[in-house]
Formats: sequence, C-alpha cells, structure tokens
Amino acid sequence: MSSLQAVERTLSELNLLGPDGWPGWTQVLQKSYKSNYGRSDDPVYLHLASKTRLGAVTLLAVQFQDFLEEDGRYLLFQMSITDQNLLSTIQSNQVGQLAWQMPKSREYFHLTGKFYISSAPRQVTRYSPPVLPHISGTTEDLAAQRQQSSQFWEAKRIEQWRKLPPKTRASYTWPTTGLLPKSPATSFQCLAMEDMTDVRPPGSNRNSVMSQDGSPNPSMSSPSSPSSVTSFHSRWNSISGSISNVVGDGSDTIASPTSPTSMSNNKLRNDNPQKILHDIALDNYCLLVFKPLDIVHFESSALPPKRTIYTTDAAGNWATNEANP
Repeated sequence: MSSLQAVERTLSELNLLGPDGWPGWTQVLQKSYKSNYGRSDDPVYLHLASKTRLGAVTLLAVQFQDFLEEDGRYLLFQMSITDQNLLSTIQSNQVGQLAWQMPKSREYFHLTGKFYISSAPRQVTRYSPPVLPHISGTTEDLAAQRQQSSQFWEAKRIEQWRKLPPKTRASYTWPTTGLLPKSPATSFQCLAMEDMTDVRPPGSNRNSVMSQDGSPNPSMSSPSSPSSVTSFHSRWNSISGSISNVVGDGSDTIASPTSPTSMSNNKLRNDNPQKILHDIALDNYCLLVFKPLDIVHFESSALPPKRTIYTTDAAGNWATNEANP
C-alpha cells in the first residue's frame, strides 16, 4: 500500500466531512462558542443528564474546558477523581446528554453521546479514552495503538492542566465535592497553585507524576497495581500533615511547612512540599472526554426558528437534516 493510499484510508476511517476535516456540526458549534464567549475567562458550565444502572435520573453541571484540536469530534471537560457524584454517574452509564444554552446568540445545543475519562496513569477508571486512528498510526499492533493513544491522552491532560487558572488548580486539593458535613476551613486553605509539571523536587523523583519533559514518569507504578493506590494515600496523609498554612488571598501558591521538625516526622526532608501537593492535585485532575453521537441545534434568533439535527450511524457516518422548529 502506497503512502497516499494509507492517508486516504485513514481519512476514510475518520469520516472527514467538513472543510476542516471533521463533521459539519464541529464548525457550527465552535463558531457559536467563539461568538458567545470570545476571550472571556468566566467558567462555562453545561448540564449533564444521565441514568444510573437502577434507572434513576441524575442531573449534574460539568465545566467545559476545550475542543480537542487534533480531532474536532471530541469535547473536553474538567473532572476531579474525588468528585464521586460525577465519577459514579459516568462509570455507571457511559452515555449521557448535555444541554448547552448559548447566552448571546439565542442558540441551543442538545448533545447525546459517550463519555470517556482521561485520568492520571496511577488512577484506575472505567471508559478510558478511545484510540484515535490518526494518533496511533496505521500499525496493526493493538497493544502499540493503545500505548500511543495513552501517551497522547496523558500529554493532552497535562497540556490542559497547564492552561488552568491558578485558582482552579488549587481546587483539586480540596475535599470531595458535595460531602456532608462540610470539611473544616483548613481544608480549603490552598487558594492558588502554579503549574509545576516541569519542576523536579530535590532528591528522588520517584513519586512525581510527570518528568521534566511532561511525559509520564516511567518509574511510576502500574495504574492497576495496588501499590500505586497505597502510595497515593501515603503521600496524601504525609503532605496533609506537614503543610498547614497557605496565603488566603489567591495571590500566592502553597506556603512552607510548619517547621523542619514536621518535615522530618513525615519523611519529607528531601522533597519539595509544594511539588508534592501539586502532584496530588494533578493526580486528582482528569479530562472528561465527550464524543457526540446525535446533536440538535436550535436557533431562535429569526422567525421562524431553525432546528437542525445531526445524526450518526454505527459506521460513524453523519447525516444532517432540517426539522420543524
């Protein structure tokens, strides 16, 4: 097979329909997003509706983060591994519906699709991100495809982590969302956190999630290894006891530990406490990846309103139809 034929086969597999290589709805949605939010730094929340295994309906809010640049068919949302409500909802039912009301253009998008979770390598979650053909290449080795795909999604997770505002990063050190009773105020002292993915702590780097080049640390335990979970909880218990004071105005990051004695007691003598807390937050941070399968786009700015329905079949082929408003 020639290189041209290989490229054509890959393009066919990806179903490149739009002028930018993706289904037509991707340009419509991205254009609407830019016109409604522009350069605003305000968080964008969508409502997620799903059903549990027992048939109970759940309604949650998820924060939009970005469109996947390499594949316009995927949307990226923020998620914490400690958010048990959201985590259990996704792991209970991969299929969900998102409602997106555009605030300025009077447009409404109703998206039905599948969710995937791109978590830290040491975490174990259901529905890991899909293998992307144009990322994993044309190799027939399934194991190699999965490895390349895992590396891609981990690099994408770190890339999105670096884009987060310092205040948002700090929230990934906070206790479980929605937990009752509310945790003491000391649990929320970290109000800002700078990115430290390129910083190595003094001494050993064995517990660091990422190496200097932003790739997964090869010396880290396997995600499915029980020792990795034990290590995570051990690090959390150690650092939570040694870091007690954070500047509360959001202008600084993590403060110093209480005393050299506390560092010694927690065996942190050769580590950077700020980096350890940063890596714990990074461990908690996940990308919630969403791939739409059916989309309803309703435009109410004109009379009569316009309703467009985008549907996909089992082979991934998209169809566009105009419907009654």
